Amino acid sequence: MLLAACITLTACFGDSKEFLIDNPTGQPLTISIDDQKITVPAQASQNIKLDAGQHTLTLEKGEKVNFSVFYAWPGSGESGLINPTRTRYIYVVQKYLAPGVQPAGENSDVHTLTIDGQTVTGPFNDLGSELFIDKFENHWELNPTESFPQSMSSTSKDNYKTKIFRIQDFKYYYDNEFSPSADYSKNMRIRESRYQPPEITAHFNSPELQQNLDAASKIYAAFIHAESASEQKDLLKEFEKQNREKWRNPKTGGEETTRYYEVMSNINHIMMSSILELKP
Repeated sequence: MLLAACITLTACFGDSKEFLIDNPTGQPLTISIDDQKITVPAQASQNIKLDAGQHTLTLEKGEKVNFSVFYAWPGSGESGLINPTRTRYIYVVQKYLAPGVQPAGENSDVHTLTIDGQTVTGPFNDLGSELFIDKFENHWELNPTESFPQSMSSTSKDNYKTKIFRIQDFKYYYDNEFSPSADYSKNMRIRESRYQPPEITAHFNSPELQQNLDAASKIYAAFIHAESASEQKDLLKEFEKQNREKWRNPKTGGEETTRYYEVMSNINHIMMSSILELKP
């Protein structure tokens, strides 16, 4: 019985994180992760726990993808979404107000998105169509198969819920259910949300900045290929130590420092996330 219990989607040992495998199609979806064959019903999702370290995902047509699960930054609950169909997902913040309360604005930055040639505006973020979508930057409460509640109880007069939408479901939501909580035409900075993978490479003219980035990249490369949570945690601590003592306050000034801080921040954020595709 113990052996049977271990042959499930839940790991029986080690530091692990939980992910949601989503299937937005009208047919069952069969994939494999390492030696586990997983079938997700049509229009459904399924949870899986994976140990820290490297794994292999085999898609329906036989394509194999290597990826790593990170546990250097522990957390509870689902840590992200596995997207075998490479569907586009949208993150949405839905405001809830007590009766008679006049909203001052949204509970999130307002962005424009381009969907099938149409521009939509609201508290939305484009999460793209990556194979793995992490929750580190946009931590949603409601999964693709869950709906926003009609109301919520709270001691606050201004509340919100967050949800991740499949692109087709988002279009229905925007056309039939979404209502702006603020007048977007009045003194509001609205930017476009277009998913871009975080850039983690750069070439700097400053020897100091380039040396710092090269040292950070070396730790990063070891981190994403680490085989255990303990190894990941040690590498993250080393990164943070070097950042605190040296990289955070370079002597070099000028325009290159803006780009430098952006790239270093992207590297650090990935190391604090939960899942990453390992590309050649």
